[in-house]
Amino acid sequence: MKLSLAVLLGIVLAFSMSTASALERKQFCVFDIGGASGFVYKTLENYRREVAGEGVQLSMRPFTDEEAVIAEFNEGNCDLIAVTDIGVRRFNDFTSSISAIGAIPRYEDLKVLMHILASPRVAEHLENESHQILGVVPMGAAYLFVNDRTLDHVDEIQGKRVSVFEGHHDANFMINHLGGVAVPAKTSNFSQMFNNGEVDISYAPVAAYELLEMFRGMGDTGGIVRYPVGQVTTQLVARTGEFDERFVRKSRRIVSRLYSEAMRIVREFEDRVPEERWVDISPEAVLGYQEMLRGVRVSLKESSDEDAVLAAAAYNEDMMTILRKVRCYTNPGGQECAAEDRE
Repeated sequence: MKLSLAVLLGIVLAFSMSTASALERKQFCVFDIGGASGFVYKTLENYRREVAGEGVQLSMRPFTDEEAVIAEFNEGNCDLIAVTDIGVRRFNDFTSSISAIGAIPRYEDLKVLMHILASPRVAEHLENESHQILGVVPMGAAYLFVNDRTLDHVDEIQGKRVSVFEGHHDANFMINHLGGVAVPAKTSNFSQMFNNGEVDISYAPVAAYELLEMFRGMGDTGGIVRYPVGQVTTQLVARTGEFDERFVRKSRRIVSRLYSEAMRIVREFEDRVPEERWVDISPEAVLGYQEMLRGVRVSLKESSDEDAVLAAAAYNEDMMTILRKVRCYTNPGGQECAAEDRE
């Protein structure tokens, strides 16, 4: 039986419509301090376009308040969310440990780690009975923003007010250990606290200098200490079973390919900071920072102090071991690589 051209066209059209309607539609809620114009949101728009080819259509919603994203997710209004590693701490302690204080001092280390996270070898650590991590995107190193350029050594934190994000127990412990005054802050107000003079020191990716105008809090005497105290990432979280396993594996590979573009933007923000705003520290001081921070991370496991216990609980031992191996891979001559008290 011969089919007319009109009938054939009708069949093709019907097939196309059924294929389009077969796309799995999901709500994707994204935290970005810049909202829909922020670089995290724009980077993840590339992710949205790629996963459409995998049969999943994401409807993106921007949020400038991280707690609001998590609340919407917990209420079932978001199928997939993008939040910082601090926000992820309530969902997965393995990937949230990426932000361990001083644990990833170089972008070279970060690049190796991002490759590891896209590998099936660590897949078991990216999920639990309730939640799955569908990918990790770098947001850049966290640096100390200071209102006094003479604060260029760790000992000078003593007595200074430092904003600490709620739930960032390890940072809270570190500040108290160094004799500083930890002041509770949120992602929605930490920059205002610094700009208004409520704190002397705040930590954030360099993008905050421009996007949140944190140069205002520096005045004429402040700057950014050119030493990464941690790495900030955006992580994609879904409820276990929300997406099929094939898509979950594919998502992690797609996200890993966003690394170069995300780092290009991060470096642009860092390059736009006026050189006179950077506070450089000596190579000897850098080594001192690294060993001191490592020593504190190691001591957390042995302390029964309440603050230390909370801080230690934020670190997944498997991730801390991976981070140590990454550091020794990129810098085999480091002191810790031969130390007995290794992470």
